[in-house]
Amino acid sequence: MSWNGKQFNKPFIFLHKEDLSGTVKYRGYKISDEENALFPTDQISGELALQILLQHGLTEQAVNLLSACMIPRVAVWWAYLCLNMVMDDIAQDFAKDGLTPRERRKAHVEKLTADMTDMSDIDEMVSSRMAYLHDQNKLIEEELSKLEFLSPGDILQKKLAYIQEFIEYMKSELPPEELGSPDDPIFMEDELKQLMQAAQKNIDQLIEAQTPKEVIIDDSVSFTPVYEALEKKTQAIKPAIEAEMSKFFPLKLKGLPPKPSPEKKSAAVQAALRWLLVPSDENGQLACQAAIAAQSGPESMLAYAAFWSSTNLKTETGIAPTNPALPPLGISKTLLQLALLEGGDMDYDERYRKFLELGIECADGTCTWDEHGNPVRSKAPSANTSAADDRIFRTRSGFGRQA
Repeated sequence: MSWNGKQFNKPFIFLHKEDLSGTVKYRGYKISDEENALFPTDQISGELALQILLQHGLTEQAVNLLSACMIPRVAVWWAYLCLNMVMDDIAQDFAKDGLTPRERRKAHVEKLTADMTDMSDIDEMVSSRMAYLHDQNKLIEEELSKLEFLSPGDILQKKLAYIQEFIEYMKSELPPEELGSPDDPIFMEDELKQLMQAAQKNIDQLIEAQTPKEVIIDDSVSFTPVYEALEKKTQAIKPAIEAEMSKFFPLKLKGLPPKPSPEKKSAAVQAALRWLLVPSDENGQLACQAAIAAQSGPESMLAYAAFWSSTNLKTETGIAPTNPALPPLGISKTLLQLALLEGGDMDYDERYRKFLELGIECADGTCTWDEHGNPVRSKAPSANTSAADDRIFRTRSGFGRQA
């Protein structure tokens, strides 16, 4: 997705004031070689760096940079909105058929296997050819029943009988006195040759009439299409199953701790929201405890991000300031885990595009929250109000440059 140019006509008032080099040094942001080749210098502002990344279609990198640049408390609000958006999308997808992504994959694999092993079309092809063969065999039997098969001895007897018949014919046509002596030259040699050729032709016709003709079976009865269809089905099964299973391969490891309940994950999100509304050290500690109870996932990471965004951290030796690189890390990891969640109509890239849109709204103060943690979207500033003047945001709960 390339940057559409919207919303950069007003300043990002909820970004840190450090330039890109300060974001790298203090916020733990790592510039890739691809990004570094785009930036003219590391002294540019974070806002300009974001515009450069978006102009080159690097949406995910822009989201990660925004995580490092944004004021932690506003960044937690941003991640909270993203979490609600993804969870709503997953819930709506689940409501379509009541199946989880894993159950839907399983049903899809079962249907795919059933389709691949369905032999009804093959059975139909075999049945039609067997019926054709049966009909042809019946016709052949009927034709053969009309024919009289001759053995070699019978054929010889017929030939001898015909020759005897021919001799008798010759006797009747020519008087004995005209035949002369047997030792004399053959009389009327040409006529005799013609008679012999005619006799051979008659013999051949007689034999052909008594001999069954070869039965030619139509090529359509060939079983080659059946074998080809079977081979095609067999070869298609393995890649189809492998392609489906490669989408998700759950590891079943023994000895792992039980997964946290949905209530604990929900409690982690509520703890993060509690800190967002009242960013005290106590609420930060509660967010940490809720994150530990939730164990893993974007809910736990969001709570950790709220904890790391607290003013101070309690250690065994006392109070220590928060490492400024931890809050951006918690936000970027939360968004990454949200992008990787299964279910919903949005894919990985689309989720990051939505994250970016919400991030811009949070950074420029368009989308804020009220005292109950509900989104409040403002209208554009009036013509009499300077775009750089943040006083229009101070009346809202929790907002201001010191947030």
